[in-house]
Amino acid sequence: MTEKNNPIMFEFLKELVVNNNREWFKANKQRFDEAWAQFNALVDEMIALVAKFDPSVGHLTAKDCTYRIYRDLRFTQDKTPYKGHFGAYINAAGKKSYYGGYYLQIEPHQALLASGVWWLPPKELRALRYAIVDQIDTFSKIVDEPTFKKYCTTIGMDHYKRIPNGFPKDFCRPEFLLCKDFTCACTLKPTELSKLHCTQRMAHIFQAMMPFNEFLKENILINIEEMEGMKNIIKFF
Repeated sequence: MTEKNNPIMFEFLKELVVNNNREWFKANKQRFDEAWAQFNALVDEMIALVAKFDPSVGHLTAKDCTYRIYRDLRFTQDKTPYKGHFGAYINAAGKKSYYGGYYLQIEPHQALLASGVWWLPPKELRALRYAIVDQIDTFSKIVDEPTFKKYCTTIGMDHYKRIPNGFPKDFCRPEFLLCKDFTCACTLKPTELSKLHCTQRMAHIFQAMMPFNEFLKENILINIEEMEGMKNIIKFF
């Protein structure tokens, strides 16, 4: 994927950000259709590459993964009708699943690659934190692995200022308990997007994120089941 080889996708997004209104979009609907087709082709290519190391996503198509360009205006003061990016979530359990997947967002001047779990219900989030406390050596080995750390320097987008109640205040890796979400992300700049074999590099980054995803998938459900069976027997910490 290069800006030179995909001028419609990049140029359309650049202009959409400046002209985010229904009149402009309607007048440029054909350009959107062409840009959207290019993005879907990219997503299909990424699915095929990711499936080489994570076969669980092999059954997916771009249609299963992409998000609409139209914004939900019901609960926001920002009434611009369109997103300024194209997004897709390659997730074997579906793009609305709680379990970790591989998120790709193409913006006018960069690509965002992310993985993990952006939102969990309180019970599931609490269970995941207990899993990290209980398996801190395993989790630390995953996030401290050099290739992973090269691309993902921070876990979580939003953080508490204090460790949540019910968890040890002297925990050896407090930064993990402060996470409001368990995501990791990196960006590729325009110069990197213009290089040959960029899709292979993106797949390489997603592969580095896979152990992080696997830890989340293995522990969200398992620990919920354990907590339900033990909550009336013991108190945590």
